[in-house]
Amino acid sequence: MTYSICVREREAEGYRFGVAAAARVPAVGSVCPHVGDGGAVAVAGVADRNLGARCLAGLADGQRLDAVVGEATEDDAAARWQLHGVDAASSVAHTGDDCRSVAGHREGNGYTVAGTSMADDDVLGALEQGYTENERDAPLVHRLLTALAAGERAGGDGRDLPVGSAAVVVRTPGAGAEPLYHDLRVDASETPVADLRETYRGAKRGYEEAVERYSASRESG
Repeated sequence: MTYSICVREREAEGYRFGVAAAARVPAVGSVCPHVGDGGAVAVAGVADRNLGARCLAGLADGQRLDAVVGEATEDDAAARWQLHGVDAASSVAHTGDDCRSVAGHREGNGYTVAGTSMADDDVLGALEQGYTENERDAPLVHRLLTALAAGERAGGDGRDLPVGSAAVVVRTPGAGAEPLYHDLRVDASETPVADLRETYRGAKRGYEEAVERYSASRESG
């Protein structure tokens, strides 16, 4: 019941991982995006609520994501699941046969995109294009939100429901604490993707100003 993108990008000493997702239901951020030191996963369809956490636990134990997902999708219930993501060495995507149409996924160089209940398959292409054609020197959170906006313009979640939601999470293992604006959600809105982009802009601006003022006060005090 969502459209989403998972990304792996090379950093100086490893990889950065990120997920962005949107849906015409509330609180997609509470169930869909999962990001850890070992990779990023998005869960959709009628899936086990703990599925994403199970995938991250497998990565933490040293398994590859494709092996973790392959084992998980042996479950009979996997026909109703959509599950996709990336780790440092692999990418994987699964869309069960019983996922609500239009449903599908694609894998690219360091990313996966997927959706269920989409307006049409153009949403996947728009997600890809919104991410791959963005400026690489822009922050990953910004580029993931640009991909979501492209998917939304292409039709996004095709259901005519009044309230939607959107979320984005980015993690850079080994880089210390992430800025707070690297983990954002809009849980109930008529325009969730636009609201999440505005939330990001405001949170980034406010966070950076707070850090600047704190640093200045320490230097003067």
